[in-house]
Amino acid sequence: MLLVDIISLKNHLDIKYKIIMKYLKKFEAYGKVDSDIHEDIAISILPELKKLQAEKGYYTVEDFESYMKERGADRLMIDSVMGYLVSMDFGFDQEPEEELPEGWQDEMKLIQK
Repeated sequence: MLLVDIISLKNHLDIKYKIIMKYLKKFEAYGKVDSDIHEDIAISILPELKKLQAEKGYYTVEDFESYMKERGADRLMIDSVMGYLVSMDFGFDQEPEEELPEGWQDEMKLIQK
């Protein structure tokens, strides 16, 4: 029983080690504008951003900056990932203007008098 647990733990650790080593080079390159990690991040979050854009009807640069800052990204990473997203044809939207109710101009005239 103990031998089975040890073998299982070893296999689990081997898998974790391979994953860590696979991405270590990319993480060491963090901070360089041309590093691949920024492109990898853009690729990995693109489906989620498209989903958010579809749900909300628009997705602004400010929405993206907030999204990234919540996840601990600095300005360099935000700008670089945004550049990759734009190059992948993700279109950032302008926030739609609020539509004023009909007759708002008449109400403004009453307030000014």
